[in-house]
Amino acid sequence: RNLINMGYSPDLVSMQGLGYKEFIPYFNGEITLEKAVDDIKKYTRHFAKRQLTWFRREKDVTMLNIDEFNYDRLKVLNEMLNFLKNKEII
Repeated sequence: RNLINMGYSPDLVSMQGLGYKEFIPYFNGEITLEKAVDDIKKYTRHFAKRQLTWFRREKDVTMLNIDEFNYDRLKVLNEMLNFLKNKEII
């Protein structure tokens, strides 16, 4: 809301990102807060699905499932480093 009040147009590319464009109708009184939040959730899921589809088609992308590492970032980092070493990238 502050961005709009500061004069940033909803038509700007930067205002078209997830979470921004869905709130404009709410700020204008056109939809409820619940509808805006539901739209953000829905469009975020769609975006994530498109990303996963894109990554799955990329032959050089290796996906790691962070929950398989108990969300331990150090374990994930070590796995990534081992992968890169085995591929002789580093």
